[in-house]
Amino acid sequence: MKLHFPLVLRKLTNAKAMKKNHFTDRFKSFILFGALFTGGLLSCQESDKDVVKPKTVTDILAENDRFSTIHEIIVGAKAQDAFRTTDGFTFFAPNNDAFQLAGLTASQVLAFPKDSALKFVLYHVYAHQKVANDLKGGKIVMMNKDTVNISRGTDTTIITLNKNAKIVEKNIHADNGLIQVIDKLLTQKL
Repeated sequence: MKLHFPLVLRKLTNAKAMKKNHFTDRFKSFILFGALFTGGLLSCQESDKDVVKPKTVTDILAENDRFSTIHEIIVGAKAQDAFRTTDGFTFFAPNNDAFQLAGLTASQVLAFPKDSALKFVLYHVYAHQKVANDLKGGKIVMMNKDTVNISRGTDTTIITLNKNAKIVEKNIHADNGLIQVIDKLLTQKL
């Protein structure tokens, strides 16, 4: 058997080239996979710019012009942090029309005797988170320790507080509580 040296050399060279190409292809695939994996991880990282932050009761009041009066009172009474950090409450939020109807401004409420503005705000806060359908007739104790009487008319969708204020917009969900918009102020002796 006669070996042709050029033919054997060509087969060996081709075999080495194939092994080298196979190794190079695997290396390229590994680098490509690593780059794609790293890129995927980096693109999944969150930054403060692109994360939708949950809105608290304070945030909703601050962003909505129809609550500007009650928001100003909350800020003036230094209660905005409590409204931002407390969880699981219901805020019966009077809209600006309720203050106009009562002839009151935020500055007038803030001029009440010491702590009266805070008591006024707390009289609109129930310590439990309740959707409108869960507000049954009867008395509830507010955060200032006074009571509010809840009643429902023959049309059970109408909810009245203290025989005066009606819930005109129900169940505005915030991250830390619930807002029930009322058309009149909840009043008490301050």
